[in-house]
Amino acid sequence: MHVLKATKLEKLLKEALPGVVVSINPDKPRKGCFEVREGEDVKHVSLLDMPRPFTKLKELDLEALAADIASKA
Repeated sequence: MHVLKATKLEKLLKEALPGVVVSINPDKPRKGCFEVREGEDVKHVSLLDMPRPFTKLKELDLEALAADIASKA
């Protein structure tokens, strides 16, 4: 599910910010974690150590998150 959410967010960001570079899991993925970072310093969302069924991730509004990130660019 994490990859599906990440892929959908990537698509939304590329629509809002043409030319944006998105990398999904540049390092070994961690179980139960979903983070959206800009560089190393800025975290737009950080959901760590989520137990199954990943309720917080399911409730995350990707459209609103993408719009928020785009507005700060």
